[in-house]
Amino acid sequence: MRKIFVALMVLLLLTGTACAEKKSAWSPEMRIGLTSGVKRVELKVSAACVLIDTATGKRLSKIPAEKKFVIDAAKLKVDTVEVRPKEIRLQDLQTTIDGKKFFGGVRLNKVRDTLTVINLVPTEEYLRGVVAKEMMPSYPLEALKAQTVAARSFAMKNRSRHETEGFDLCATTHCQVYDGYAEFDAVNRAVEETRGRVLMFKNKIADANFHTDSGGMTENVADVWGTYAPYLVAVKELLTLGEPWTVKVTAKDFSAHMGEGFGEVKSFKLSPLTIGKDADDRSSSGRVKSMQIVGTKKTVKLTGADLRLKFSLPSTLFDIKLDGEAVIFEGYGRGHGVGMSQLGAKAYATDGWSYEKILAHYYRGAQLKKVY
Repeated sequence: MRKIFVALMVLLLLTGTACAEKKSAWSPEMRIGLTSGVKRVELKVSAACVLIDTATGKRLSKIPAEKKFVIDAAKLKVDTVEVRPKEIRLQDLQTTIDGKKFFGGVRLNKVRDTLTVINLVPTEEYLRGVVAKEMMPSYPLEALKAQTVAARSFAMKNRSRHETEGFDLCATTHCQVYDGYAEFDAVNRAVEETRGRVLMFKNKIADANFHTDSGGMTENVADVWGTYAPYLVAVKELLTLGEPWTVKVTAKDFSAHMGEGFGEVKSFKLSPLTIGKDADDRSSSGRVKSMQIVGTKKTVKLTGADLRLKFSLPSTLFDIKLDGEAVIFEGYGRGHGVGMSQLGAKAYATDGWSYEKILAHYYRGAQLKKVY
């Protein structure tokens, strides 16, 4: 009897451990829009799957593993289909879509005579693809962990950004860059060791924006997008005035961008750049809020964001000058400047900071919380 009792206890412990592992492996499913307007899609799955009519839940056909099959918009008789695994978990499936591998399965929405291709992927597997693309996998582990938490928070906060198009998030910089399947030990570890953790502010998931390089000081979100979030405020960096950039435009092309009736560019009215010093035309970090551009026929006032868009500038942290027949932008930083700087996170991690400390620096007052 004693032997039977011990055997039962061991079985219960093993079962409990297996259940705990299965539970911890779950994460919310994301719908990531990959492309739209295509006529046909070639797919291949790593394990046996089924093709499902999403509206009714009816199984339309079986899909064998490792065999290519094509879905043609012209031949598809229902509005939406999904490819899901028959026996294994979604997180253990890989689907090759037109030659490129992705975690999870796929959803195809028929829009008139074309298809919108959507990756069905659990959040933690999605993050493996995002972090590997948004940050160099060779960065210190604590920087990768900070990036993972920021990306997870951003994804869950902005999950309905593309709801009207039939998916949660896109795969570009408009949301977060996601390039499908990625396998890096450091990234996998960063995802696993922060599993389910997000940034919260007053019991709501924080909109954890991030960018490449602040140039020395991050930006208040209100000075970029006009909305206020107390955890997205300007903070100074360990690195100041890192890698500078220069963009040159001919005076003729510059003037053409100023609109009809501007004439030729003569001069600029803009306070000189000093990191961390504001002015009427600069924010508290030194970024350009607005500037006056004097032409031969009229003066135009543009925001720094307008100029960045018109001339594909890396950031709005710049000075500008007219040099003969050229307009020259000279600046620092890359990206919008809001939230965590990825190069800054790398510098702090190299200096010995934990990912918790890095996140606390960039997202003031936000708290880490495990939500699954």
